[in-house]
Amino acid sequence: MEASEFKFLGYRVARVELVIKNDFYGKPFPALKHTLSVKQNLASENNRFVEVVLEIGVRDEAETLSLQLEIKGGFEGNKEMSDEAFKGMYLVNAPAILFPFARAIITTYTAQANIPPIVLPAVNFAPLADAIAAKE
Repeated sequence: MEASEFKFLGYRVARVELVIKNDFYGKPFPALKHTLSVKQNLASENNRFVEVVLEIGVRDEAETLSLQLEIKGGFEGNKEMSDEAFKGMYLVNAPAILFPFARAIITTYTAQANIPPIVLPAVNFAPLADAIAAKE
């Protein structure tokens, strides 16, 4: 098997916060709104390392439940990889690799809080990457 040009080095949970107000109990599960922010922190000392940060928020319309998660993942590209290929990988592939970990953390965390587990919908990161690239 050939080594990949782009490697996932691992992740860490930087922040998780769940707030459930008392009036949440005994009511049907509320409609939820999700927010997602993606940031890339390029290393100055290694032009083929990037830290990708996902910030995910979940709130209900009645503001009785609020969840915030920040997860960071490290990714490294092969030194021979072109700048364009590396950028494409960290804008689209890196968040797509990291997101399932965030989804699982949110589902597990809410299940352990003894509320109906929150399962985030899947995300297509290509349009987000296009929006980021258009701003540059």
